[in-house]
Amino acid sequence: MPVHPLISDHAISLSATLAATIGLEEAILLSVLNDAARLQTQPQARLNSDTLRRQVPFWNDDTITRVLSSLIDKGLLQIHGPAFTQAAGIVFSFANAPAQAVQAPRPAPAKDTRSVPARPAPMPEQWQPSEEAVQRLEQHGIPRAFSFSQLDAFVLQGQEQGSNRNDWNTRFFRFIKNQWVYAQNDAGRFRRQQERTGFQPSQEEALPITADWQPSSDALQILQRASIDPQFIQDAVPEFVLYWQERGDVFKTWNSKFIQHVRQQWARFTAAVEHSPMPTRIESNWQPAEDCYDILGMGHIPREFATALVGEFVLYWRDSNQVHNSWNSRFLQYVKQQWAKRHAASSAVSTTGGNNGQQTTAQPGYSTAEASVSRLSDTSWAK
Repeated sequence: MPVHPLISDHAISLSATLAATIGLEEAILLSVLNDAARLQTQPQARLNSDTLRRQVPFWNDDTITRVLSSLIDKGLLQIHGPAFTQAAGIVFSFANAPAQAVQAPRPAPAKDTRSVPARPAPMPEQWQPSEEAVQRLEQHGIPRAFSFSQLDAFVLQGQEQGSNRNDWNTRFFRFIKNQWVYAQNDAGRFRRQQERTGFQPSQEEALPITADWQPSSDALQILQRASIDPQFIQDAVPEFVLYWQERGDVFKTWNSKFIQHVRQQWARFTAAVEHSPMPTRIESNWQPAEDCYDILGMGHIPREFATALVGEFVLYWRDSNQVHNSWNSRFLQYVKQQWAKRHAASSAVSTTGGNNGQQTTAQPGYSTAEASVSRLSDTSWAK
C-alpha cells in the first residue's frame, strides 16, 4: 500500500500507552531521546542541540526546555552537565521510573485556583480593602488616611446597589481616585476664590452658627457625590442649626461639621431602615423601629418629641389608605420636618421677644388643639 505523500521524512514512533501514562508531549520527546540513545553504547547518551531541534521542528526552544523539565520531574530522565540551550548538546541518561508511573494513568493536573476568578458576592457590612489596593492608591499620591475616610461611603454605595461582584477592591480603587479628584478640584476652586477675594484663612474668625445658616454649595456637592439623598441633606439643616445654637459654640468650619453630621446620619439611616419589597398599609398599632430613635438621636432630636408624633402620623396614613415600602423612613422624614418647624417657630419667638416680653415654655405649635389640626393638615412631608 503506498504511503501518504505528506509523510516523506522520518516518523517518530510513539506508544499510545506511554502517551496516556506520562502525557503526549513527554512521550514524543522521550521517544526521540530513546532513538538517539539506542545508537550509542555509552552509559550517558549525547545528542546535539541542533539535531534535537530538527527531530522536533514543531517545537521552539522554550517548549523543548519545558518538556525536558517535565521528564526530569517525573523521574524519567537525568541531564548531566549544562542544560539545553546552554551548550552545543545535552548529555542524558534514563532514570528508572517508579512502577506506578507506567501502571497508573496520569493524574489530572492540579487546578490552579489563582486563575479562577472569585465568585461574585454582595458587599459585606464590614468590608475592608486589601493592603494591595491601599498601597496602589498611595503610589498614585493618595494618602492612606483619605482612602479610609471614604470607606463608609463606598460600602454604603455598594450595599445600596445590591449587586454581586468579585472585584470590590478594583471598584474601591476607582472610587477613591474619583473622590480624590473631586477633593482636589474643590480645594483648587477654594484657593482661587481666596486669591480673588484676598481672603486669608488664618484671619478667619470663629463665629457661632446663625439661625439662617445654610451649607455652602461646595458642601452640598460633596454630600451629593456620596450618593446622599438631597432631601435628606436639607432635612438635616434645621436640626444641625438648632443643636449648635443651643450649644452656643463657635467654630470656623461649620460646613465641615455639617458634612460629618450628615454622613454619620446617612450611614446609620441606610444601614438601619429596611425597605419591604411589597408596599403595605400602615397598621393601627404601628410603632417606629428602635433604630429610628437612634437616628433621630444622632440629629439631637429628643425621643419624647418623636414619640409624641406617632399617633397623628399613624392617623393620617390610616385615613389616606396609602401604601409604602418603608413606614420607618416616612416617619423619620416627618419628625425631621416637624423639628425644623419647631426651630423656625423658636427663632420667630426669640426675634419678637415672645408674648409681651414674657418667656413661654410651651413647645411652639403644640399648645392648642387648633395648632394640632394645623399640623395634621400640613402634608408637605407626605409627598
